[in-house]
Amino acid sequence: MRWDSPPVWPVAVPSVTGFAASFIPYLSESSYFSEGSILAPFALVASLFLLLLLLPAEKGGGAETIIGAWAAMLFALLPQMLFFVWFVPVVLIWFHQSVFVWRRSYPLFRIGIWLGLGASSGIYLGSILAFNSF
Repeated sequence: MRWDSPPVWPVAVPSVTGFAASFIPYLSESSYFSEGSILAPFALVASLFLLLLLLPAEKGGGAETIIGAWAAMLFALLPQMLFFVWFVPVVLIWFHQSVFVWRRSYPLFRIGIWLGLGASSGIYLGSILAFNSF
């Protein structure tokens, strides 16, 4: 997949969705969403990635993109359970991807990794803000 100019939706939509999902545990009274946990926002955003099946493959949709996004989210989540500052490399890798991925033609799996890291970065940054706000 290749773009002629820097696309906005692969950068903005996953990160804003992850940012918004990180506030849900603090705004809901449900026992499924415990405050301070990032598992529920990750599960919510991972399920929202199924909406990519509605996009045609030319626009970045399909099962290959979803598998890439889920793999990136696992890459972002599992080490975070052991290493407190794992979110820093995740955000830096996503920023690097956002600057360079659109310039070349990459397979949909790689685009999915970009989307998954963007959603994970939004969850991490939003969780920090939500934790300090509520």
